[in-house]
Amino acid sequence: MTDKNVHIRFFSIVLFILLSMILLCSCKNITELTFDNKGKSFELEKGDRINIKLESNPTTGYEWILSEETDTAIVPLIDSKFVQTEKEEELVGVGGYEVFTFQAKKIGQTEIILTYKRSWEEEELKEEFTFNINITVK
Repeated sequence: MTDKNVHIRFFSIVLFILLSMILLCSCKNITELTFDNKGKSFELEKGDRINIKLESNPTTGYEWILSEETDTAIVPLIDSKFVQTEKEEELVGVGGYEVFTFQAKKIGQTEIILTYKRSWEEEELKEEFTFNINITVK
């Protein structure tokens, strides 16, 4: 191997390592939560994300609604979607999951509160229809 080929190969390896390090450092943590995490506390760093996956069936009129008590300046909701449970055949009215993605934007403390209800009903909800977690962004 000539000196030129050795230098090109060395440069290629160094470049690959540097690019890999940049990509790995730019990725923030993503925490996946479910109803089993209800009531727990979590510490995040700015830029970290939380995905909250909760069972849902919008064909019943019920949906998970973010409480106004959640300080969205600290952890704004950046995405929400419904994912239908996979079945072998297409079925009408099949439930699934609502997935909410929040991102830590500002240092502080708040509670993410989601309630499973029909938006037009004002009745008091049972505790099993409320999901809450405490968030501290440092």
